[in-house]
Amino acid sequence: MTIIACGMPRLDHAAYETPDPDRTADFYQHILGARIVKAEGHPVMAYVGNTAFAFHETGGPGDHVAVRTSEDERAELKRRLDEAGIEWEERDHGIAKGVFFRDPDGRQLEAITYAGGGDPRRR
Repeated sequence: MTIIACGMPRLDHAAYETPDPDRTADFYQHILGARIVKAEGHPVMAYVGNTAFAFHETGGPGDHVAVRTSEDERAELKRRLDEAGIEWEERDHGIAKGVFFRDPDGRQLEAITYAGGGDPRRR
């Protein structure tokens, strides 16, 4: 099996559900110096360096780790998942599309592709 691309995977974010996303993000801001970004309809984001934590309200998409992919890498990943018989679901986040799937131990992963190539909230 060949590597999808020399740049993949790139850790994009770790996402967690929490009963109080603002309180959790405040902790990350004060302890880790995270830059907090809030946008309607999206999780509270805590940016630390070149990666992020996403805090969803309980009942959201579930805890997961996301790797950033290009359109071509995401298409290749879906092909590989199909070939391996692994179930996946694609979700449109508005600013990005994500393919959600699980590893052999049940951990949820997301391959995320941002419109325009990068998360506009990182700026």
